[in-house]
Formats: sequence, structure tokens, C-alpha cells
Amino acid sequence: MKQKKINTISKKIIVHILVILTIVLMISIIYFLSSLGTEKELSFHIYFLQALTGIILFILPPIYFNIYICIPKLLIKHKYVLYVLALIMVILIWGFIIGYIEPWIDTYWFDQPSEKATLQSGILVMVFIIGISTLLHLSFRWFVQLSKVKQIENDRLTYELSMLKNQIKPHFFFNTLNNLYALALEKAEETPSVILKLSEMLRYTIYDCKAAKVSLAKEVLYIENYIALQTIRHYNRGKIVFNKSISNPSIKIAPMILIVFIENAFKHGYEKMDQNAFLDVTLTTSETEVSLIVKNNYDPAQYQSSDGLGLNNVKRRLSLLYPNQNELSLSNKNNQYTAALKINL
Repeated sequence: MKQKKINTISKKIIVHILVILTIVLMISIIYFLSSLGTEKELSFHIYFLQALTGIILFILPPIYFNIYICIPKLLIKHKYVLYVLALIMVILIWGFIIGYIEPWIDTYWFDQPSEKATLQSGILVMVFIIGISTLLHLSFRWFVQLSKVKQIENDRLTYELSMLKNQIKPHFFFNTLNNLYALALEKAEETPSVILKLSEMLRYTIYDCKAAKVSLAKEVLYIENYIALQTIRHYNRGKIVFNKSISNPSIKIAPMILIVFIENAFKHGYEKMDQNAFLDVTLTTSETEVSLIVKNNYDPAQYQSSDGLGLNNVKRRLSLLYPNQNELSLSNKNNQYTAALKINL
């Protein structure tokens, strides 16, 4: 916290120095150009001293008073009347100073008498200075606030996506462990193969899924392992088909975004059919699009709405990760449920 405060102060100091140097340079150039070809030609250091004196005495005080007192304590707190009154006071005081005292300083300090100024000209200069400083400061505050809001929103989305992932993974592995438990009870020969596939799935979810995007090849391997486990467990219920046409296995996709629809088809359809069940999964990709179609039949007597936790979570993840880049269609017709998803990468 202390280091952060020091860094903030250092940045402010650097900004102030840069502002002063910029104004000094600009005014020095203006003084120099305005005196060329006249009897008032001065050496550069005189112009520099005049500019620096003018900035320190006549420009910076009202700017800092406006930025660090009037704006944060009055304008930002919606004390508009007091803010206007304070500005009028500042404009009148420094307008008088600029109109009458600055010419006197030019004459007696630098022996360079300037044209006779008036209170009106001083006020006009102050209105310009206060107006510009207010506009720049409010613009800066708006930019900082916008950056903070954006950072908060990014943090919120990151946290929400993390929570959604954590909700989805236990749901998958609960079913997978049930598969393994059933095979172990039967002392099936497939048990070692199931353990190997389960370890690959765990490795994928624990390590690979930490990344925002994974290669499509890894996501497909996870799907194949999951389908293989379900096929072993429900070998006598019906037919499971997985067709894939992948143009580029290395393209990136959000992890665990496709498997939910396949798991949903097993949970609400295939697993509840005693026989003649079918599940058809078709995955096709191009360089810019991923398309997944999952079809399954179900027993009307045991059918329940499939809008469960997993499906609701993946809908939310799609809206966060692929806003305006995904099309999800869910249909239920003639005892057949179809989920069709398209993602534009």
C-alpha cells in the first residue's frame, strides 16, 4: 500500500513537471516569435525567465486551486452554486493580477515594458485558463473512472467465469465416477482403460482448463473420452455415434463449452431409455466457425426439462465469452431433442 502511494505521488510529480515544461516551451516560443524583427529582441534566457515567472505567479495558482480545491470539493460534490461563486472570485482576483501586476513585473523585473493591459483582458485570460483546466481535468477524471469501471467489469467477468467452470466440472465428474464405480462392481476388463481415460479428463480440467482458450484437439479428446466411458456403461441401451470433421485441430476454443450439450443428452435422454436409445453427435469446424449438433431420443414418460444447471451455465458462458458470436438452437419434436450450436471464432 505504501509503495503504491509513493508511485502515485511520483506520477503526479512527473505529470506536473511535464506540464510546466510544456507550457514554458510554448510560451517561450511565442515570446521569441512575437519579438522577431523588433527592437524588443531578447536573449532566450530572458524569454524563458519571463515565461517561467508568468506561469508560476499567474497561471499555475488558479489552475491548481481549481483542480485540487474547487472541482473535487465543490463541483464533484454537486455544489454548483458554490463552485460558480468560487470561480468568479478566482477569475476576478487573478484577472486583476494578470491585467495590472503582470505588466508591472515585465517592466520593472525584466525592463521590458508591455502593452497596457486592463481588467477586462485579464478576466478574459482567466476565463480561458479556468475553462481549459476544468475541461482537461474532467476529461482526465472521466477517463480514469471509465478505466476503473472497465477493470471492475473484467474482474467480475473473470470471477463469474471461474465460478461457472467450478460448477460445471463437479457435475461432469460425478457422472464419470458413477461409471467407474459401476464397472468396478462388475469387475469389468475395461476398468484400467476407464481409469486411464478418467486421468486424462482430470488432467485436462485441472491443468489445461486454467487457460482462457484451449486447442480444439484437447476439447475433442475430452469429448471422446467422455463418450467412450458412457458407451462402456450403457453398451446395451442403443447406439451412440460421434462424427467429426475438423479442418484445423489447433484452433482455440473456450474449454468445457461443448461437452455440456453431450452430457445433457446422456442425462436426460439416453440414460433413461431401456432400449432403442440413440445419440448422434456431429462436430464440424472451419478456420472461423465451430458447429456442434447433438440429437437424442427420450422416453416421454420419464422426460423432464433439460434446462438444468449445466445447460444454464454454458448459456451464460457463451454470452460472456462469445457475445454476438454464437447461435444456440434447442428443439424438441417427436420425442427427439436437438441442440445445435454455432460459434464464430
